Amino acid sequence: MHVLVMADSELTRRMMAAHDTYAQRFFAHQQALLDRDFPRAGRELGAYREALLAHMRDEEAYVLKHYEALGGDATDAPLRLFLGEHKNLRTFVDEFVDRVESLAANANDHALLELFDREATYKNLMLHHDLRERNMLYPFLAARLSAKEQQLLLAACASAGD
Repeated sequence: MHVLVMADSELTRRMMAAHDTYAQRFFAHQQALLDRDFPRAGRELGAYREALLAHMRDEEAYVLKHYEALGGDATDAPLRLFLGEHKNLRTFVDEFVDRVESLAANANDHALLELFDREATYKNLMLHHDLRERNMLYPFLAARLSAKEQQLLLAACASAGD
């Protein structure tokens, strides 16, 4: 028997808390860019990238498998949408790593402004991705998984925030 739960379930809260933590890390990266501290910007971006990749691995290995099995593809946000966004997010972040390394070697205003423009596009994609997960993916799962199943899912996800 599955118990229906509200969208503000522990599953939703903890998985989305991870998103909030990553957003803070990306902000720290952008602050370092503003300071023209490219080594620090690279470190912050590297930490952001590693945390984001770990989170996406958890979602792909555990979360999205439940979503698909429970009928998520019959919604307005099918599995391929989440996987495609993950691929795009990875591509963007890898590009940013390369651009920051280039800036560290040869800083110039034009390249820095281009990076900020690309990061604005990325942040827009991330905003839409975050909203889909916050308003669709995790509430969908919370409404269909028992409390015990949700706890097991959270335990499997090393990236789940507190």
